[in-house]
Amino acid sequence: MEGYLLKWTNYVFGWQRRYFILHNGILHYCSQKGSSMRGAVHMDISQVFKHPRNKRRFYIDTGVSCMHLKAYSPDEAQDWFEALRSAKSEMQSDNSMGEDTCIEMINGKIGELWSIHAQIQASADLIPAQQRKSIPGLDRVVFLTEDLKVLASDTFHLIEDALTRFNKQAATRFSGDLSMEVRKQTPSKAEAFYEFNPEETLDFVDAQSHYSEEEDYSKSTPSESSTTRKCLPVLRNPNQKYNIWKVIKDSIGKDLSKIAVPVYFNEPLSMLQRFSEDLSYNEVVLKAVECEDPSMRLAYIAAFSVSSYASTVNRTMKPFNPLLGETFDLEKDGFQLITEQVSHHPPIAALHCDHPEYTFWGTSELQSSFKGTYLMVTPKGTFHLVLKRTGEHFIWSKPKTNAHNIIIGKIYLDHVGDYEILETQSGAKASMSFKQKGWFGSESHGVTGTVFDSQGNSKLELEGKWSEGMNIKTPSGVVEAWKLHPFPEAYEHNYYFTDYALQLNLPPEVVPEIPPTDSRFRPDLRALENGDIQKANSEKFRLEEKQRESRKEMEKTGSTFGPVWFTLHNEEWVYKDNYWQAKASGEFHNLPDIF
Repeated sequence: MEGYLLKWTNYVFGWQRRYFILHNGILHYCSQKGSSMRGAVHMDISQVFKHPRNKRRFYIDTGVSCMHLKAYSPDEAQDWFEALRSAKSEMQSDNSMGEDTCIEMINGKIGELWSIHAQIQASADLIPAQQRKSIPGLDRVVFLTEDLKVLASDTFHLIEDALTRFNKQAATRFSGDLSMEVRKQTPSKAEAFYEFNPEETLDFVDAQSHYSEEEDYSKSTPSESSTTRKCLPVLRNPNQKYNIWKVIKDSIGKDLSKIAVPVYFNEPLSMLQRFSEDLSYNEVVLKAVECEDPSMRLAYIAAFSVSSYASTVNRTMKPFNPLLGETFDLEKDGFQLITEQVSHHPPIAALHCDHPEYTFWGTSELQSSFKGTYLMVTPKGTFHLVLKRTGEHFIWSKPKTNAHNIIIGKIYLDHVGDYEILETQSGAKASMSFKQKGWFGSESHGVTGTVFDSQGNSKLELEGKWSEGMNIKTPSGVVEAWKLHPFPEAYEHNYYFTDYALQLNLPPEVVPEIPPTDSRFRPDLRALENGDIQKANSEKFRLEEKQRESRKEMEKTGSTFGPVWFTLHNEEWVYKDNYWQAKASGEFHNLPDIF
């Protein structure tokens, strides 16, 4: 692609007309068509972003500089944006096969090493201490296994540091064609994110502000539907990396739910708020309600069970662990939803959602452990959905989630496993399978399923990707169950949040009559959203200490915590049907002081 664009130079000369040529993954530019080239950008090591609000503008971040460009129309800007993204993807696909395979192989060997070490350690633990001392050299062998672990850990750090240096050198080398004039005229890295042309300034909101400058909440009606935002108060650099390996390297095989993780590994949402994202594709259930064919209804519910993963493809940061007694409510798209943290050890969250057409409820207990090269999260708990018109009751559990490339490479999520959605009245079921990603990306994000009637006869097939959408294959053709909702502008800078997720932590002053236990009141979460990492860390520590002291006090007095809105019935947490009445009357009593 080629043509004229406006390029930002500096505050003296402003926007200058330049001729750009995109060829073989490299974007060249010059003053006029046919004149000598003044610079070039290699797309395989660059990121392309749209301007959050000006549809004519976009910018390219090479990692060492940022080039701001403006087209003559929104359509032309979109064409350039897509062409640049496409060029980047093609370049990466050409280069990534060897690199990705290499990383996978290294991670595989690391996994084997940890496995062997764990076996040695387990065998050594079976040898009585007296025998160790009586047999020459045996005690030394046991100690050497620990030396092996330390040596391996140090080696992995060297690999990681070498990879980081290589990437930096590659970025510098490839951007060498970009003239010094570009570097001088282009804003610095910080300015690239925070400084724009005064004529059309994008003022990112001050770190102490709660909301996006797009909205004036003080003039809004106090309802969820009238208070929305297009971005978080403070944007985040999506290329910023943190080494989680240093935090969890000594926890192989252990449950990580009890490990204190620094706040910079978190996204600014509580797990309760994240839990509510299971209803992001609420419309799929409504499609099921409209169906007369029971097999088709079951197929839609099966597709709905997959949709809860649609927003997770780039969401590799951890939500905040809810405090015991923490709550979150949401009124949206015709439903009312309430969640509560009902247990601390093990950490269990309960959810209940009521809609005129259906009722949805379930519990989430996430068990996470480090397997040497990846994190494995195993969800425990059952999900229920009842269609009010037909009385059909569907139940299912969720598959496992693995976070790969913890040590080296780019972290990615892979949801893996088989599960069933059972309709309890008829015995009909849908068997679903999340495919494991292969070394070369085969079956990446793939999901398949089969719907069986009560006699076990195959009726319908499902296929798709949890990151893109699901289709139902019927005898008469293919029916789209759901398709990925478009992501908001510049969502990379908003922790990869969907539009749905962006609204979950609106400031409490614009969400009327929520109780003081609501996640929106969490000071550590709010501080992270506002970009104050130091305050977020200190508040997180204070809340955790407060929770520990509360637990010690209960142990002294012999008292136990009792959830306010849920109760344990037949080993499942069920809603007491009392929250919305209390909220309507504005009378919340006997709530724990957790914040």
